[in-house]
Amino acid sequence: MRKWRTIAVSMLSLALLAGCSGAKPESTVEEFFTAGQQLDTEAMAAAVLSTNEEEVTDPEELLTDESNEYLLEYFKTNAEKMTYEVTGSEIDGDKAVVTMNAKYVDGAPLIKATISSAFMKMLPLAFSGTEMTEEETNQMFADTMKEQAEIISETFKEATLKIDLVKQDNEWYITEITDEMMDVVMSGFMSLSTELEGAFEETEPVDETSTEDSTIESSAAGKRSNPVPLGQAIEIPVEYSNEDWTENYEGTISLQINGITKGQAALDTLMAENQFNEAPPEGMEWVIFDVTMKLLDGNQDTPYTTSPAFDIISSSGSEIAQDTYGTLDGNEFGYTDLFPGAEASGRVVKYAPMGDNFLISYDENYSAAFYFRAQ
Repeated sequence: MRKWRTIAVSMLSLALLAGCSGAKPESTVEEFFTAGQQLDTEAMAAAVLSTNEEEVTDPEELLTDESNEYLLEYFKTNAEKMTYEVTGSEIDGDKAVVTMNAKYVDGAPLIKATISSAFMKMLPLAFSGTEMTEEETNQMFADTMKEQAEIISETFKEATLKIDLVKQDNEWYITEITDEMMDVVMSGFMSLSTELEGAFEETEPVDETSTEDSTIESSAAGKRSNPVPLGQAIEIPVEYSNEDWTENYEGTISLQINGITKGQAALDTLMAENQFNEAPPEGMEWVIFDVTMKLLDGNQDTPYTTSPAFDIISSSGSEIAQDTYGTLDGNEFGYTDLFPGAEASGRVVKYAPMGDNFLISYDENYSAAFYFRAQ
C-alpha cells in the first residue's frame, strides 16, 4: 500500500516543477485537469507554482514489476473518464480561489476488495510458514486486482473543490496540489491510502490469549453494529425447499455488494435507461447498488432461488419505506435459480435519505437480516 501511494504521489509531484500558466485563474485550473485526464504530468506542471525544494522521481522508474504497471494503467484509464466544470472564481489582488465540480471513478471498492482477497490468499501461506518474495507479493496483488475488476462494478464520486491560486508575472498558478485534487485525478486513491495506512497503524498485535474473542468478533460480521464493508463478501447459511415443500435443504450463500451509485449520478442512470423514471421523494436520493450472490453449497438437484430482499436502513435505525420505484433497462438482481457453484449478479434500485450514512440490509428468508455499508 505504501509503495502504491508512492507511485501516485510521484506521478503528480512532477507537477511541482517549473512551468508557465494561464492569464486567468479559471484557465489555469482547466489546463491542470484537462492534462490530468491524460495523466500528462508535463502539461500539469505548467499550471502549478514553481518549486525545486525536493527531488522528484519519475513514476516510470518505479514501475519495476507487473503489479505497478497494471496499477498505472488502471489510473490512466480512470483519468480519461474524469469530468469537471469550473463554476466560479473569486479574485483578491494577486490571489484567487476557483470553485469547480468534478466527477471521477471511485477506486476504493476495487482496491479494498483486492486487499481483502489477497489477504485471504496469503493467510494460509503465513500459517504454513511460507514466505513470499516482494515480487511474488506484487504479482499476487496484480492478479487479484484483475480478478476483482471483473466482479466490482465501477462507481463514481462527485466533489466540489476550492483551489487556491497566486499571480506571478501576470500568470496564474495553482499554489499547491492537495489530496482532494489528487483524488480527482487518481480515482480517490489518496484518501483511500491515507485511510488504510491509518487503519494499519492503529492495529495492535494480536495476543494469543485473545484468539477466541477475535473469532467471536469475526463471526459477528453482518450485524448492524458491524456491517459488511462495501466490496467484501459474507457467507450466510440458508434453508430452502423443493417446489412442493416436502423436503428442506441447507446451504450457504456468499453475498457481496460490489459498488454503489448515488445522487445525481444514479438519477442520470435511471433516466437514461427508462425515461419514465422520476425524481425520488423530497429529501431522498436514488441509490443503485450492484450485487453478487453465489451458492457455495446446497442440494445438487434442487436449486436455490435468489431474492432481491434488500432494504435501506437510515443512520437513525429506521427502515426507509419505498413508495416510489426506479426501473433499469436490464441487469437487475432478481429471482434466479442457482445450483452449488453458480452465481448471479445484478443491480438493485432504492432511495435513501440524502447525505445520510445509511446501511443496506438483506433479509434471508425472513429469518435473519445482514447489514452492509453503503460508503
